[in-house]
Amino acid sequence: MTTIQMRQLLALFCSLFIFSTQLEAQEIFGKAKNNYRNFSNKKTMVVSNASDFTDLALMDAVKSGWKISEFEFCSTQQFEKMRRDTMFYFLLRVEGKFRKEGEASIEYLTLVKGGPASDKGISKMQEIVSLPLQAVGDETGKVFVFFPAFIDIIQEHILNVSEDILKAYVGNSFYSNRIEEQGSKVIIFDKAEIGYPVTEEDIEELFHGKAILSDAAAAEEAMQKAAPQTIVSLAISPSEPKNGSYSYKMLIDAQSNRMVFFRRHKISSRLPAGFTREDIKRISIPFQR
Repeated sequence: MTTIQMRQLLALFCSLFIFSTQLEAQEIFGKAKNNYRNFSNKKTMVVSNASDFTDLALMDAVKSGWKISEFEFCSTQQFEKMRRDTMFYFLLRVEGKFRKEGEASIEYLTLVKGGPASDKGISKMQEIVSLPLQAVGDETGKVFVFFPAFIDIIQEHILNVSEDILKAYVGNSFYSNRIEEQGSKVIIFDKAEIGYPVTEEDIEELFHGKAILSDAAAAEEAMQKAAPQTIVSLAISPSEPKNGSYSYKMLIDAQSNRMVFFRRHKISSRLPAGFTREDIKRISIPFQR
């Protein structure tokens, strides 16, 4: 099955992801109705297509990094047959859009729980995590090197909620606030991911020598080598940003795969896609001490 056919099947069955309110769109970590202490007793089905390069990268990351439950790979056809079963969780890629968007612009890596609610589409299933993955139609493969980190981020969230249900209700802010603890490390910013004119001198002054303005290749190398004491930037935005669509900004520790910063903003003429001036200033505070 081709990538296009897979997407068409998901669209017909799932109606894809339709975020109906700003609140829903804002939270990538689902606000849990229970603490998932029984997660390890259930099987996680990874919905994938063995002829799709992105899915192959996802499958490799799951094989080497998924530790907290039994897992298997399944096709979209198998997913359709199994989706109502509450004994399964499903990890899959879906295209998502906001209500006012004409078409989907961002693809997400989503973990949901099986159940009868799936009859009304994935957006009605119990959601645990929806991580922005890449722009719809992105064939650069940039996301491949981040898949192991995404798998770890998802598992860490489940374990966090299992230990403390309150963390599920804090939502994204629990992860955003982690930047306060990172001041001894070095950040590699991909200049292409910064949404305003910035120079190496600007970064040097703000971060006191603890940040580098570089490119995607440097970030990829740091992730591949699990570089110690190093944080890497990742911005996920539509391939053709439009006013009203959203840009997601993340910082990931290259050694531990922990997410240490997360924010998103609505794209406008004043706030283009990518890290904003406010983001950079906010991130720089712990590095100025």
